[in-house]
Amino acid sequence: MKRTLSYVVFGIGFLLSISSGWTVTERDVLSFVSGEDRNGPIVLMNTQGKILEKLVIDLGEPFNFSWSPDKDSIAYDSRRNGNLDIYVVDLKKKINRQLTFGGRKDRWPAWSPNEEWIAFGSERAGSSDLYRMDVKGENVKQLTNQGGCRGPEWSPDSKWIAFSSETSLFVMDAGGKRLREIALATRFSECTWAPDGKRIAFESFAPNGKSEIFIVDVNGENLRQLTKSDLRALIYHPVWSPSGKWIAYILGHIPVGGAAVNEILANGVISIVNVAEGGGGKPIEATRGLGASSLAWVPEHLLSVSPSSEKQTTLWGRLKQKADTVK
Repeated sequence: MKRTLSYVVFGIGFLLSISSGWTVTERDVLSFVSGEDRNGPIVLMNTQGKILEKLVIDLGEPFNFSWSPDKDSIAYDSRRNGNLDIYVVDLKKKINRQLTFGGRKDRWPAWSPNEEWIAFGSERAGSSDLYRMDVKGENVKQLTNQGGCRGPEWSPDSKWIAFSSETSLFVMDAGGKRLREIALATRFSECTWAPDGKRIAFESFAPNGKSEIFIVDVNGENLRQLTKSDLRALIYHPVWSPSGKWIAYILGHIPVGGAAVNEILANGVISIVNVAEGGGGKPIEATRGLGASSLAWVPEHLLSVSPSSEKQTTLWGRLKQKADTVK
């Protein structure tokens, strides 16, 4: 399936407020892949659609991406050289490096919080399984051997990896051992860890056929439904905010008569629900018309406030200065 996704943009959450009175704080800043522009820049953008700054050019039309813990790089998968491979872009030097080779599909990169590893999915052994490599693309280790695996997500302490496989949500340790099933999930489910490492949110189809987000404890207990969607909704790519208050996800709508998945992705809307309130109330619709297909919250420490003008080269400083100009 060929997608027309082409650049990563950032939603500045602290500018977003809604009539119900709750606000996404400056601790919670979204980044997401959009298909609006084919030139491939990383664009800083507030949630009203105001472009604040373009940071780097030529990401090679990314599909999925993951921030490095030191906030200086982004790992992403792309077909920039014809095959789906994993790359890393240095945001300071604006240099792209290819990490995987070999002509098989390599995708879903996930950077471990301890900065040591990148987990990813690959078909290099014939079916889709999960692997781990260091940040240079070396010391590759196969972690699963069951096929149908996708979407690896690291626990906050880097000791565990959650992922989906065909009909279930699984957790295993960082070496591919101690595998256990924690919930049933429909095929192609995606998941996200809570910042406290005690819960996992994932998207799946409910018994009534609706696409929803569920939350479950890592031991498989206390499964509950977070969202309430309609039959023509398609929810995907949930991500838990660093503060633990919100879960953002992409909401696509299936038109009457159906549509190809890439067409639904092209019109995806980022929505945000309050976890503490059990997803109650109408979700925030943070973006429209950008064709969101993959998203992540920007690492929290990336947004530390600079105390002096000499240090206003930090990302927060740039965003703060730019935000002041668009108010």
